[in-house]
Amino acid sequence: MIILSSTSDLVRVTTTTTADIHVQASWVDVNGTTVTPGRSNTLITTATTTTIVASPGASTQRTVKSITIWNNHASSANQLTFLHTDGTNAPTIYSVNLAAGVGVQYAEGIGWQVMGSSLPTDVQTFTATATWTKPTNFTPRFVHVKLWGGGGGGGAGGSLATAVVAKGGAGGGGGYFAERIFNATDVPSSLTVTIGSAGTAGVNGGAGAAGGAGGNGGNTTFGSLLTAFGGGGGAGGAISAAASGGGGGGGALSAGGVGTTTGGIGGVPTNSTGPGIYSQGITGTVGTGANHFALDGGGAGAGSTNASASVAGGGSLFGGGGGGSGGGHTSTPVETAASAGGGSGVFAVGGGGAAGTSGAVPTAGSAGTDGNSYRGGSGGGGGGSTVAASTAGQPGGAGGRGGGGGGGGGCGMNPGLGGNGGAGGLGYAIVMCW
Repeated sequence: MIILSSTSDLVRVTTTTTADIHVQASWVDVNGTTVTPGRSNTLITTATTTTIVASPGASTQRTVKSITIWNNHASSANQLTFLHTDGTNAPTIYSVNLAAGVGVQYAEGIGWQVMGSSLPTDVQTFTATATWTKPTNFTPRFVHVKLWGGGGGGGAGGSLATAVVAKGGAGGGGGYFAERIFNATDVPSSLTVTIGSAGTAGVNGGAGAAGGAGGNGGNTTFGSLLTAFGGGGGAGGAISAAASGGGGGGGALSAGGVGTTTGGIGGVPTNSTGPGIYSQGITGTVGTGANHFALDGGGAGAGSTNASASVAGGGSLFGGGGGGSGGGHTSTPVETAASAGGGSGVFAVGGGGAAGTSGAVPTAGSAGTDGNSYRGGSGGGGGGSTVAASTAGQPGGAGGRGGGGGGGGGCGMNPGLGGNGGAGGLGYAIVMCW
């Protein structure tokens, strides 16, 4: 592990010849409870000493996650020496003679590895449960596994025509992101990759009835070696002023819980009041918090307070985003707004599927986007509500593949039905060998 813990700490590389050296470095800064990812891209064309990871700010610890260097010169080798200086001492931490067309990579937990220009690789992606087989056309040294648990389903909206508070359904929690690099010799020749199921959408309870809760997302597993836990389902919308809690985000050690009047508990370890750091699962909101986002834990599903106020679903930098809350109505009655789903690739609330509009002609929440090789799916937006006579609330958007939580359905005006919740996003898996 390479840690820069003072404003004098730097990582530098010395090059010995004129060559085209490309450098990419990534890190995470921690200052109290604030986590900030960062990266730099550097091009070196002379024989010199170059800073490739700068010093952190005051009271900040910078953990270097990866450094990748590629000798892009057509013919010249280059002797590279990596130094970790504290402003006074500058010990060598690694040295390599890098041939033309060859790279070297540092990865946290693995160390330094030379990468040849013809290095064989194997990449297998899984969107459904299947058997993974170790490649036999070459002998891999490492197996890199990325997993996303399934997202929780959004709760359905209630249906009520009387002048009391009625609630939209709450959003489902996002699925957890798990990642490990194994020595290939520690992994069997084949095993089952189980893809976490999508949390089922909450179903309306009929005219004049409360909405049903969304289902939990399933766990995604790489045999018994690694598990990404799913998010919890969002609470159904009540036909009273009871708060609707969003589903909890999946954590490193357990799945998120189904939403209640206080929110679905996040997967262990949990953090119910602030941003999730590393492995925490986030407790679903009841519409009053703003920091219900995570680094690789699942984002919190959005809920609403007794007065139907809601915030957007929690985002996650690498895991699945939480679903948005469906709109309800007040005791006037007046419609309340639905909320957006939480994004993935963002360390904030919101950024996922758009909320539907509430009003005389309400609209459905938008689906979240699917994840990719570095982030999970985003949460679906909540469905709009109405106080127009005999008009139905609208459904929440589905969560994106890769653990996005489904959005909650909007409240309908009896005999108009509440909108159904959005289904959670399926889990996802990528297995890479080299």
